[in-house]
Amino acid sequence: MSVRRVVLVGAGGHGRGTLEILRARLAAGLPCPEPVGFVDDDPARAGAEVGGLPVLGPIDRLLEMADGGETGAILAIASAAAKRALAARIEAAGIPWVTAVHPSAIVGAGTLVGEGAIVGAGVVVAYDTRIGRHVTVNLNATVGHDCVVGDYSTIAPGVNVTGNVAIGEGVEIQTNATIVPGVSIGEGAQVGPGSVVLRDVPAGELVFGNPARKMPRPGSGSRA
Repeated sequence: MSVRRVVLVGAGGHGRGTLEILRARLAAGLPCPEPVGFVDDDPARAGAEVGGLPVLGPIDRLLEMADGGETGAILAIASAAAKRALAARIEAAGIPWVTAVHPSAIVGAGTLVGEGAIVGAGVVVAYDTRIGRHVTVNLNATVGHDCVVGDYSTIAPGVNVTGNVAIGEGVEIQTNATIVPGVSIGEGAQVGPGSVVLRDVPAGELVFGNPARKMPRPGSGSRA
């Protein structure tokens, strides 16, 4: 049974942007289920409207909507940890995933885009790259050839990931950062805005600057 409707998980700015991608696909006549609303665990958003669609309630409301595959979901949130936890709950309910690729995005030959991924307007992904499950590649970002982007990772607007880069699971690369060719970024690492990453980043590390250097995590009490 094909997915006919989609509920967006997360009613914040990322959710609003994802809704615009889905609407752009519909306007272009591309395959896309009909967006019917949002779910969000923030009680302040219950009953509100986002982009003209209702916030249907908390995420448990989505789980109640399981209907044999006609209603799908998309994780329209940036936090890798939150995406990972919610994916397990939603999959357990048997709700299928929807992938959203903006009509203006360019995806090269041999590139694979995982289920639930979000690829925004103006994005360019070169050939023979693998975009993992529930990855977000946001506005005008570029991802070069022969890259791997791990599940649940987020690439913010304007980021330039060059060729042969390996990005682990749950990585967050913030606005306008540049990753030079051949670099590996470990699972759960974060790259600060505008940073230029010239060497490998270990798992869980936060780096920032040009060139990017290790920084203390907020609340860690460590020194740079």
